[in-house]
Amino acid sequence: MIAGRFQPIEAFRDGLPTKARDLQTAQTVMLHPVAELDRRLIGIFHPSLLTVFDLVNHEGQWLAACEFVPARTLAAVFAGEPCNPRRAIEIVAEIADGVAELHAHGVSHGEISSASVHLTLKGKAKLCLTTARTTSDPSRDIQGLRLLLHQIAGRAFPELVETESAPVLAALLRNLREEPP
Repeated sequence: MIAGRFQPIEAFRDGLPTKARDLQTAQTVMLHPVAELDRRLIGIFHPSLLTVFDLVNHEGQWLAACEFVPARTLAAVFAGEPCNPRRAIEIVAEIADGVAELHAHGVSHGEISSASVHLTLKGKAKLCLTTARTTSDPSRDIQGLRLLLHQIAGRAFPELVETESAPVLAALLRNLREEPP
């Protein structure tokens, strides 16, 4: 039993994420070891965010109980190779929507990258909150979204330079998706 409430589904390995069953909610979760986690992230729900349900301590180690979604990081999926620009725009637009939700709660992620964004088996993009280094500077997230798009599309999008708002960036990306890149 982990933290008196989580039944491991796989072997618990210190320092590594562990799949477990939350006996209080009957949900399957991933327990992610974290050095620190901004408690404001707990309970923010959005389809483009990997939800953090709780933060617990197990034998001196902090674990974030997160939504379990089979997924891989963008870094693993694309392995440094650019993807189709339309697909890249779609992915970053989804993440920009999630970032807008974070900003609405007064939180900035601070570490948006191909390592913090996951693609589910159904192709949906989700931003991992356990990698967040929360800041009070939303412009860092916007810059991270622009860099992410450039990285996975393999090209720059100068038409996105002017905005400093996640909802506006998401709308601009959706407009770009409709036009030929």
